[in-house]
Amino acid sequence: MKNGIKISILLAALFFVVLSSCKKEPGDGGQATIHGKVYAYKTTGTDSGYKSGVNVYLSYGSNTWEDQNANSSYTGEYAFPYLHTGDYTVWVLSKCDTCPLKQTYDVVHVTIDKPKETVEVRDLINYY
Repeated sequence: MKNGIKISILLAALFFVVLSSCKKEPGDGGQATIHGKVYAYKTTGTDSGYKSGVNVYLSYGSNTWEDQNANSSYTGEYAFPYLHTGDYTVWVLSKCDTCPLKQTYDVVHVTIDKPKETVEVRDLINYY
């Protein structure tokens, strides 16, 4: 009987260690949200304001590629819901006549610390 109890305790401890070591990586499937707005300036003229239809990109962790994207709404707002805790990069591309590839970007690095956290990003700047 003593061996059976020892084995049960050992299995319970092993089960606890396995479950507690399952740390979620940055990415979708969680309950956190990153959101913000896109503020745009017209490169020729004086028009500016929150802009719809701008692609906003999100990268997980240290990825150097786009993992998700969203379009800004008519009020310039965008959101990336259902994220896990971790580090993220949010960015928009812009027109740039003097840049080598004729585009530039505005980047914000974000950390989600709590599973249900909502992080508001500063306005991303877009030139068009």
